[in-house]
Amino acid sequence: MDTNNIFREKFGRKPLYKIVIPSRVVLIGEHSDYYENYILAMGAENVHMTSLVAPRDDDKVRMHSLNLKAEEHPFEEFSTQSDRIKDQWVQYVQGAIAMYAEEYTRKALKGFDILIDSNIPIGGGLSSSSVLTMTTLTALGLSNGFTDGDKKISTDKAIEMIDEKGDDAETHKLLRKLCMMGCWAEYWYGTRGGAMDHFATTVSKKGYATLLDNRPYTYEYVSIPDDLSIIVCNTVVRHNQLFSEFDHRKKDAMRGLNKLEKYYSNLDNVRDVTLEQLEKHKDELTSEEYRRMRHPITEKIRVFAFIEALKAKEFEKAGELLNQTHKSLDEDYEVTCEELNIMQKAAVDSPGCFGARMVGGGFGGCVVALVAKNSRDEFIKSVKQKYDGAPEIRKQKIDSEIWEAKSGDGLKIERLTGEK
Repeated sequence: MDTNNIFREKFGRKPLYKIVIPSRVVLIGEHSDYYENYILAMGAENVHMTSLVAPRDDDKVRMHSLNLKAEEHPFEEFSTQSDRIKDQWVQYVQGAIAMYAEEYTRKALKGFDILIDSNIPIGGGLSSSSVLTMTTLTALGLSNGFTDGDKKISTDKAIEMIDEKGDDAETHKLLRKLCMMGCWAEYWYGTRGGAMDHFATTVSKKGYATLLDNRPYTYEYVSIPDDLSIIVCNTVVRHNQLFSEFDHRKKDAMRGLNKLEKYYSNLDNVRDVTLEQLEKHKDELTSEEYRRMRHPITEKIRVFAFIEALKAKEFEKAGELLNQTHKSLDEDYEVTCEELNIMQKAAVDSPGCFGARMVGGGFGGCVVALVAKNSRDEFIKSVKQKYDGAPEIRKQKIDSEIWEAKSGDGLKIERLTGEK
C-alpha cells in the first residue's frame, strides 16, 4: 500500500501537501555552532524524511510514523494546547508547536494530520530530531500561515520562497525565522545545541555544502567537487542527546571564557578567543576548560582551511583536516566512543579514503569519510569488513551500515491534488 492510501486509511481524508527534508551531514565544524562558530554541512537527499500533511481547522494533531514499533507509540493524537506528552518523539513536535504559538502570540494553533516516513537512522548523528522539528514547523505553517517574524506570508508565496531558496533578503529572512524556531523548539525539548541542523536541512542546495555563520545566521554555498564521494559509516550504536554529556562540555568552555574575559574586552563567545590567547592563559584554566575551548577554537581554523582545500582540490589536505577534527573530538571534547574510534580507523585504513571523523552529537552514531569517487565501492566493502570484523564489534553482533550521502536540496513542499 502506498503512503497516500495509508494516509487515507489512518485519517479518513486525502493528504494536501508533501514535505520532504533531507538528513544533515556536517563536513566540518562539529560541536562549535553553539559557540556561534562556523560550520560546513550538506543535505543528504537519499536519506530523508517524507511526510504527507492535511491541515485542520481545529486544534487537533494526529500523527502516525511508519518507522516506529508498536511499543514506541507510532500513532499519537493530542491538541496544540496539550501538556507535555511522555513520548520523546512527540515532545519535538510539541516544542515546535510551543515556539510557533509564541511567535504568533496565540494560545491555540490550528492542527494537522500527518503521516511520517523516514529512513534517517535515529540517534545516528544525522539530525533525525531536527528534521522532525522542521517538518512540524512546516506543517504548522501550512495550517496557520507562515511568518518571517515581522509579517505573515501567504502559503503560496511561502512555498515558492522555500522551494526556490533565492538569494534575496526576503527569502533569507523567512528561512532564518523558520530555522531559529526549530532551534528554540529543541531548547524546549531539553537539548542545548545550536541552529546548524535546522539550517543545513532547510536551506541546502544540490551539489553544494552550506557554510553557516552561527552569529548573524547568514549562509553561503560552497561547491562539492564531482570527483569526491561523501560516505557515511553508521556504527549502529545509538545515542540520546537529551541525556548525553555534551551539555557539560559547553559549561566547561563557558567557564573558561569567563576567566579570559577579564583580559580581553571583545570576547562575547568562545568563537572570539584566538588560539594564541588560549595558550597564553592555559595555566589559569582547568584541564577541562582548556580542552573544551581548544576544540571549537581550532575547529574554526580547520573549517576555512578545509574550504580552501576543496576549492584547490587538495583532497589529501582536506582529509587530514577531518582526521584532526576527529582527534580533537576524541581527546579535547571527549564525545567519541570505542565504536566510533574503531569505525574512524577502519575508514582511514580503507582504499581511496582521504580522511574521516565522527559526525553528530557523539557517543555513538556515524563517521563521515571523504573518499575518491572511483574508490567508493571498494571503500564501502573494506570499511564494513574491518569494522564488523573487529573483535570489540563482533562480540556485539553489530551489522554496520555504510552508504554514500548524495547532496540535495533542503526543505521542499509539494501541493497535492485533492480535497479535504
